[in-house]
Amino acid sequence: MKRLLLAVCLLFSLSLAAAERPNVVFILADDLGWGDLGCQGHPYAKTPNLDKLAAGGTRFTKFHATGVTCCPARTGLMTGKFPATFQKYPASYGFGSRVTITELLKKNGYATGHFGKWHIGSVMEPGTYGIDVIGAEEKERGKRKQPTGGRGRDAPMYDQAIAFIEKHKAGPFYINIWDHISHHPVNPSPEVLEAFGSLELDESKFTPAMREKFATCKKLGGDPAAHLRAFLADVKSMDDEVGRLLAKLDELGLRENTLVMFSSDQGAAPLQDQTTLGEKMKKNLKQPKDAVDQIRMNSMGYAGPLFRGGKHTDLEGGVCVPFIARWPSKVPAGRVDDQSVISGADWLPSLCAITGIPIDAADFDGEDASKALLGGTHVRTKMLFWKTNTERSDPSLLAGTWKLHGSLRKKIPPTLYNLADDPGEQNNLAAKEPERLKKLTAELEAWTATLPATYEHGEGKED
Repeated sequence: MKRLLLAVCLLFSLSLAAAERPNVVFILADDLGWGDLGCQGHPYAKTPNLDKLAAGGTRFTKFHATGVTCCPARTGLMTGKFPATFQKYPASYGFGSRVTITELLKKNGYATGHFGKWHIGSVMEPGTYGIDVIGAEEKERGKRKQPTGGRGRDAPMYDQAIAFIEKHKAGPFYINIWDHISHHPVNPSPEVLEAFGSLELDESKFTPAMREKFATCKKLGGDPAAHLRAFLADVKSMDDEVGRLLAKLDELGLRENTLVMFSSDQGAAPLQDQTTLGEKMKKNLKQPKDAVDQIRMNSMGYAGPLFRGGKHTDLEGGVCVPFIARWPSKVPAGRVDDQSVISGADWLPSLCAITGIPIDAADFDGEDASKALLGGTHVRTKMLFWKTNTERSDPSLLAGTWKLHGSLRKKIPPTLYNLADDPGEQNNLAAKEPERLKKLTAELEAWTATLPATYEHGEGKED
């Protein structure tokens, strides 16, 4: 009788613990700039569902991606490690022996799913990284289906995610929804464009850096208003799908116990990236050169007040990205956290803290930032580092408010910025802060000395 009672109590305690753990939905946009949402200050964006998500939760203004292209940014989110620490490029070889957040959650009773972009290894089969269901978009498996009914290109992954949620509504569940929007080619259907509406562009509403992008567009023979409209229509189609997913959570009564996160893998792609895609893009789109040239100019992502940089750069415009969290009664509603400096590498240790999964903090480059998610302020104890998975690439670090861009080339000196009063990295203080420069350079050199001497890339490419 005592054994039976003990077993019942144990089952009850486990059920109670499971009930207290949140479901988790992590939505990750692709190449979405810091300023590409209405709630982030874009003058023309139509993102009511993401704006509503921010209003119902907390918006973080100093969230940093761990990489400047797709695979490195995802590597940090999945493993809590800086991507340059991987000798074998994860897009080709996966994460090796490193544990992932999905494995940890799976081992602790979560149903796990992944829908959309992959780019974290050559194997996309159920069970990889502890993921029960992998619904990578059809084009990654050699097929491509165009959504109908005026829905955007990422609609299929949201349909798959919603089906997964319906099946696992008893919880707890964790899902990644990794969009392709707003990665090239940005080429929305006429129905998606029409749903966005018209746009009369007033360039004075944007920063000088964005106006330079408009000028480049004109130089290439494009109409900035038309190309910005195409970009924002594509983003709106993603927002529409987010709205469908949030409505499903409400319908199933899951809103209160579901942590919904939204971010981007890195900052907006620069316009020149789109103008050098060449024959590969022409072949993929199967359209005349003139039409492809026009589509290339749809790369109109906006870094907002960060001014400089975008995808492929360690400048704030490339690594500081949107980050929104909503968990009713746990994450404060209507809050903007402009103090906590958080990294994609913090996602794994933070979520483990929230869900009660024990880990050894020393095994990870990120740190537990759950205090910020739950209403406090996170004060970093670890520096943030960036470097691509190539031997001669220049590294960068962020220590407090100080950003150092190192240089491995003798003719190009390092640069130093104080983000506290210069978030756009306009004023190089290297000459004025020699002692700080020396100290941070030593920190950066010490970190790079721990990295692999050579890297293996395989078939994986930057994206």
